[in-house]
Amino acid sequence: MKRDIPEKVTETLKDIGMNVSTAGWDCHGTFVLLHKALEKVAVKNKITFDKPEILECNSERRIASLIVTGHMGDKSEWSIGEASPSNNKNSYPYAMAEKRAKDRVILKLLGLHGDVYAEDEADSFKEERPKDIKGGTVDPDDLDDEPEVKVNQIDGSKKDVKGLAMIKEVFIQFLPSQNNRTDLVGFWKNNQEAREILKEKSPKDYEEVEQLFKERANEIASNKGDN
Repeated sequence: MKRDIPEKVTETLKDIGMNVSTAGWDCHGTFVLLHKALEKVAVKNKITFDKPEILECNSERRIASLIVTGHMGDKSEWSIGEASPSNNKNSYPYAMAEKRAKDRVILKLLGLHGDVYAEDEADSFKEERPKDIKGGTVDPDDLDDEPEVKVNQIDGSKKDVKGLAMIKEVFIQFLPSQNNRTDLVGFWKNNQEAREILKEKSPKDYEEVEQLFKERANEIASNKGDN
């Protein structure tokens, strides 16, 4: 038996020109919303986010955990996003942790947290996604997953530009948070495919990312010398 969808969900989706048939699906009694739909809701409601606070960052073990705080008018909420091999098949744990945290914050700000879930909350939700529901975040082998974009997918389309921007954003956010050379180099090596994509398809962005890596390496070396 399908779970009743809260009226507020229907109203919220109507405001962004979507409905329950295009923005989500029922997963064993739980209504699941697309990440894409939640992004549109955030824009519509002028939700803003502070820079995330990193709780755990281990590139070698592919673990990322962070706190995200969001604001909607005079209301603020925070939530934790986490990704690790035990709960995430995605090759980009940092981006996934951020998505999970932001989606939870959006639902909290709208008063929907607990009534519905975001698609990235669990891999099992995505596995149940109907084929006719488009625009979702899926596993690395699926061509619809923009952050997981492969070189042979990039053809200059708007989708590809967004995918490249997200890849760059991962590096910009997490390179400065690496506290020692081992973590820094591990993060750099573990994201080789993403670097190669950026280098080939957006050389300018790659140069910025590479420069940030070098600057962080120099900072770590300098700090070690001061101790």
